[in-house]
Formats: sequence, C-alpha cells, structure tokens
Amino acid sequence: MKKTRIILLVACGLLLSGCNILAGNTDTPQDQPGGEDKPGGEDKPGGDTPGGEDQPGGEDQPGGEGGDTTPIYEKGEKKDVNGTGLMFFETVGFNTKDASVFEENGERYVIYAGQEEAKGDQVFAARKGTLVDGKWVYGEKHIILKGAADEDAWDQYIAQPSVVKGQFALQDEMYNYIMAYQGNEDGSNYNYHIGLAVAKDVFGPWVRVGDEPLIENPEIYESSYGLGSPNLVNCNEGGVLSLSYSFGETQLSGERHRMVDASDLTDIVVEPGYTEIPTAGLVGRDDGIITNAGVAVNTNGTIYVANDGMTSRNAPGNATSFEVAVGGADILGSATAEWTSIKKVTGMDTIDMDDPDSLGWDELCSPAFVTDEYGMVAADATTLNIVYTTFNEGVMDAKYTGQLCEIEVALND
Repeated sequence: MKKTRIILLVACGLLLSGCNILAGNTDTPQDQPGGEDKPGGEDKPGGDTPGGEDQPGGEDQPGGEGGDTTPIYEKGEKKDVNGTGLMFFETVGFNTKDASVFEENGERYVIYAGQEEAKGDQVFAARKGTLVDGKWVYGEKHIILKGAADEDAWDQYIAQPSVVKGQFALQDEMYNYIMAYQGNEDGSNYNYHIGLAVAKDVFGPWVRVGDEPLIENPEIYESSYGLGSPNLVNCNEGGVLSLSYSFGETQLSGERHRMVDASDLTDIVVEPGYTEIPTAGLVGRDDGIITNAGVAVNTNGTIYVANDGMTSRNAPGNATSFEVAVGGADILGSATAEWTSIKKVTGMDTIDMDDPDSLGWDELCSPAFVTDEYGMVAADATTLNIVYTTFNEGVMDAKYTGQLCEIEVALND
C-alpha cells in the first residue's frame, strides 16, 4: 500500500519542483495561494440566491395530504426521458445535476446540486445506492448543505460539489469527508470562488471551513466567470489532496491543478502557483479547450479526464458531448504533456435501442467519474463509469429539468 501511495503522490504532482507540501511547510500562503487565477470559461445556468442556515443531512419529510407519503420532489410534472442511464427520478422543478459519485464498502454515494423546494434555491443533496440484482437502487434524498445565510458571505449560492474521504482535523475534531465546491454571492454567472466543507458522515452535518474561500477569484476578474467545477482526489488517504478546477474569463479559459494539504484545516497548505492542465491530444472540442472536467487517478498513477464538449445553442446552453482521455502520471504537473483520447460520448451513445421513440439525450455535461471513496479507480479496470448531467432542451422550465445519467466507457474504445 505504501509503495502504491508514493506512486500516487508523484502522479498528483506533489513532487513537482518547488512544491514543499510533503514537508508541511506552513510558510506557504494558506488562503491566498501564489499565482493569479484568470477567470472565464463557459457560463453555467445559475439560480436564485439561496439563503437559510446550514442544516445537517436527514431524510426529507414527505409532502401531501390525506396520508400521501410521496416525497415532494417526486410530485408534479415528469421530465422527459430521451435516453439511457437515468439514475433516479425527480420531477420538473427539482434538478439533479453536477454530481460527485463514489463507492465505499459496497455502497454508492451520490452528492449533487438540486432543490429542496420546487424551483427554489440551489442546495446540495445526497443519496445512497445499494446494488440489487446488478442494478443500483437509490434511497431517499438528504439535503446536506445550503447557501450561506449571511448576506456578506462569499458562498450564498453554491454549486458543483466534489467529495472524497480522508482524515481532516478542525478544532480538535476529526472529519472523514471533505467537499470542494464553487460559490458566489448571487447565483449569477460571475465571480465564482472555491471553498471547502467537512463532515463525519456523508449525510452530514457538513461544516464550512472558515469564512473565506480556499482559492479566491482575483478582484480584477470579478466581472468574469471565475473559478469553478473543483475536482478532488485524495493522494494518501489522509489530508493530501489533488485539486483541479476550471477557470474562465472572457478571452481565456481552461483547467488548473494544484496540491492542497488539508490535514489541519486551521493551517491549510496550498501549493504556490498552479499548473495549467494541457489540452494536447484532446479532440472532442473544436476550440481545443479543457473545462468543467472530471478527473480520476488509477492506483498505478494513470490519470483520466472527462472533458465537457462544445455547448448547445439551445436553452439552457450546456455541452452536447464529453470526451474521455487518459494521460501519464506527470500530466497534471506539466503544461506540455499530451492526452490520449479514448472516446467522445454523444447523444447517439445514449439511444435506448428498446424504445423506437428514443433519440438519445440532447445535452451531456458536467461529467464525473465513479471512483472509490478517495477518488481512485482500480489499476486493472477495463471500463470507466461516468455520471453526467442532461437537460430537456428547448422547454420553458429547462433550467429545472436537470437529470443525472450514467454511462460505461470501455478503456479499449
């Protein structure tokens, strides 16, 4: 195990020249890492500015009168089902989107962005999946984190959660899970930052780490998209994390990577500067950009990426495909390394052959790998499972039709 983890530390970029996180150098700026992040990239649909205090996870109370026990998120207008792979069902007004998915002890956990009330403020929810006759069956929806209630908080609106397991100390308490997420003050498409929260259990309660972002969008770029779509991998099953994230401003966008030692959450060590993740070898986009990407590491150090494709011209304007690619152990720490494309996944890959009316999903965006609890996939894996978001294009309430779907991609494609 120790040898494997050393390989992973190298793969995650910890041993890059000038990076001293292994030594736990607390002189490294903690909340203001070196290097300016230039925002930009593709806008994602926003939402109303959320409010309310953080509430621990728990089971949603069913709504309805006269003994109706149907949960509120299963009432109302059904979303269109145009393709395969739908994970679970919620009605129009309740998004299921932008998921982080991992398996632990034979169970699966899905953490995603959605609503507590129909067309309400965006919150983070979680469900646990159990494998029944070869199929994942998902339990009740738990609300695990809401936008900050403080009107001066940087994360009154929250989006794009990424969760891994580890060991994290905060004020004499040890926490088992850490979440990176993006947030801003108003749910607009501008000035996103990246922050952290921790919990002892996936269903909460989740505790925000500090009052400031982990990585702040520089003020000079506050009129652009900023920083978002964080993706975590735990490199040592402790507190050493690989963090990749999107940046975007009007003329420039892409993915960046840096290491974070979050073992002591009162003294977080962030790698000074960042490395821009290369785009060479990716063929899934005409513009050659990498953005809103999912990242996973296998236990031999190989890096996988799932990159959003070109955006749709129809509402709500999300990607219509994503590309899966593989890179060597050095690719997160090199701006010149190259990816090898495995497959471009499009709506054609999601057509239900048993349904003559199925045309496949119109939109496929925000891809995320299904991993173990540390963000890893097995070295001998022959397939990768990827969860993505789709919307019902061109309808009035498209913003609230997000659905999570899963597809399996063979590594020999």
